[in-house]
Amino acid sequence: MNYNIIIIDDEQLARKLLKSYIAIVDHLNLIGSFKSPIEALSVLKEKKIDIILLDIRMPDISGLDFLKTLERAPSIILTTAYREYALEGYEHNITDYLLKPIEFSRFLKAINKVSDKNSKTITQTEKQVEKQAEYISLKYNKKTFRILKNDILFVKGESEYANYYLINGEKLLVYGTLKDIEDKLTPPNFYRIHRSYIVNLNKIDYVEGNRVVIKNDKLPISDSYKKVFFSIWNT
Repeated sequence: MNYNIIIIDDEQLARKLLKSYIAIVDHLNLIGSFKSPIEALSVLKEKKIDIILLDIRMPDISGLDFLKTLERAPSIILTTAYREYALEGYEHNITDYLLKPIEFSRFLKAINKVSDKNSKTITQTEKQVEKQAEYISLKYNKKTFRILKNDILFVKGESEYANYYLINGEKLLVYGTLKDIEDKLTPPNFYRIHRSYIVNLNKIDYVEGNRVVIKNDKLPISDSYKKVFFSIWNT
């Protein structure tokens, strides 16, 4: 993953050193180098910045005071010669704190912390999306229920409604056609076997002729769905 990065430091030599470090790291894209936070404001508004290398003690406004003005701060790596500011910096949820003079190995470690943090965020998001996909929201009797998809045995179409047969024996009659439901209950776990039935393939006890048996219910397999169903069932 590539990162857009800026430097804010009133010391020219410090900016020069950080520029040289950034040039070595392939996935860092230097957007700008500024001697004060005020100069950097326009860039922060116009472009997506992922990382700020931020000095603390500067003439116009300190790095920490500037940090307080940012509504959505990117990853912040503080750069300073003053160790005593470290604790206050971490109170602002900074990613790392580099003490001058900064060695390249320490700089690279700080950049890797940004990558690790983003990887964890991405993984958590993917897990949330995956977990969300395991459920379906159903409106029944003026209430909205979040049903685990794997708790659905089968769905029976009844005119403009669909009856959800659940593993606990309950039924939920919900407005909506089977065609609408097919978009929500998709393979590989669900398959339509008839114009009136969508079944949870994991809940089928056995197949008998042209019928699937789920608990005490025997559901027909129509000719139009038979070929594909048996190809799935027999794999």
